[in-house]
Amino acid sequence: MNKERSFLKIGLVYVIGQLLSKAISFIMLPIYTRELGAMEFGKLSLADTVMDFISVFLIVTIFSGYTRFYRDYKKEDRGRLRNTAITFAIFLLVIDILFFLIFGKIIASKVLNFDNSYYMFFLIFLRGIISQFISLLICDYTLKYEAKKIVIVNLVMLVLNITFVIILVVVKRQGIFGVYKGYIYGSAIILVYLIIKNIKTFKLELDKSMLKKMVVFSGGLIPSGISGTILNLADRYFLTSYEGFVQTGIYSIGYKIGMLINPIFIAPFTSIFVPYKFQIYKSKESHEKINKMFKIYNIVGVFIVLAITLYSKFFIYIFATSEYMAAYNIISLILFSYFLYGKAEFYTIGMQIANKTYLDAIVMGIGGVINIILNIILIPKIGMYGAAISTLFSYGIMNSLYNYISQKMYSIKFNNFISIKVYFIYGFIFLLYKILSFINKNLIIEFIVNIFLLAMYIFICIKLKLISYEILLHYINRVKNKLFKCN
Repeated sequence: MNKERSFLKIGLVYVIGQLLSKAISFIMLPIYTRELGAMEFGKLSLADTVMDFISVFLIVTIFSGYTRFYRDYKKEDRGRLRNTAITFAIFLLVIDILFFLIFGKIIASKVLNFDNSYYMFFLIFLRGIISQFISLLICDYTLKYEAKKIVIVNLVMLVLNITFVIILVVVKRQGIFGVYKGYIYGSAIILVYLIIKNIKTFKLELDKSMLKKMVVFSGGLIPSGISGTILNLADRYFLTSYEGFVQTGIYSIGYKIGMLINPIFIAPFTSIFVPYKFQIYKSKESHEKINKMFKIYNIVGVFIVLAITLYSKFFIYIFATSEYMAAYNIISLILFSYFLYGKAEFYTIGMQIANKTYLDAIVMGIGGVINIILNIILIPKIGMYGAAISTLFSYGIMNSLYNYISQKMYSIKFNNFISIKVYFIYGFIFLLYKILSFINKNLIIEFIVNIFLLAMYIFICIKLKLISYEILLHYINRVKNKLFKCN
């Protein structure tokens, strides 16, 4: 029970932090949609796509390897593991800079199809470097379950980023360049703070054995990272090519709202589950414990998907303009895509334990190819709806492949019947919502009706014995107590 309380407390801190972060960042949406317009917002989305792609290579996500092997070493050896990861990242930084100086202009002219592409690519490169080093230096907080520190650092960084962006975009009128410069300035301050915080315990050293393990694990994730970028972001390229920057901008607003499930649920959940699964996979009760987390992910995750779906129209109404209202129709598809993306943390356990991350790359590659083919077929016919459907279908195929492969390395029987039940509950309530939306056009009435629809989800889950009323009441009281203590 103590461990359960600890996880609830950590999870609640993550959720509060992520909600605050997303609430603050959503302040930027009206600025983006009004100051930039749909076309410039589409260009910004394209720039974000490029940054996510190159970030995979910058320091080969060495922090993934550090996270994987942290608990395999004794406490006295973990400092050397950390120093090895940071030293290797610094070495790669030098290579990155040389690569940019030699090939930067060529890449920028080919990838970014707008004015001042080289300068924009420089900003993308710089922001990516800073973000990767922050991820590396903040790893210890996650590994030690120091949720409050992570939340505080992320919130301060977000406030700094937003402050600089507002100054540069609204006051200085620097457009998408101002957006990137604002994020660079804010993140750079946090990076300097983390360097100062860690400088006393750091020294340049490379343990070959440790480095090999981390590089093999992290390097094996590079192809999957590339494929993941294709899965998540290639649709912007196809939309831009077939439909133009305006359609890309509208689609990106829908994507941003659909991504709300990440900070609200997926990121807090995985922040707990990823180190937890490496901690308990050898224990006798590991299957039972993992399945318990699997059940929580499905029931709570689908509830979050439903909640954001029902209120997505209100998000667009508040944070964007009528120019973006068409994005409302794709948000449920985006939500389920990210839900499946997070669910892969369960299906990849076997590959990660066996350190065969290259298999992840193969699966992601297959998913990427399927996604590209579907985008080429569907986007010319149904535009952004085709892009959203392609992503959802690709993730579904990938999860099936992940599960099939991982079972051979770490056999665990997931209770997929729970997934089927909650999917049917969602489908029933979503269909009911669509019928009621067709009959009623009053937003105030719709807002109230949606509350009853969410309550219906919980009621059906209780009736189907997916959750018990007593357990639900227990966790509600625990959350209330934590919130009152925070106040």
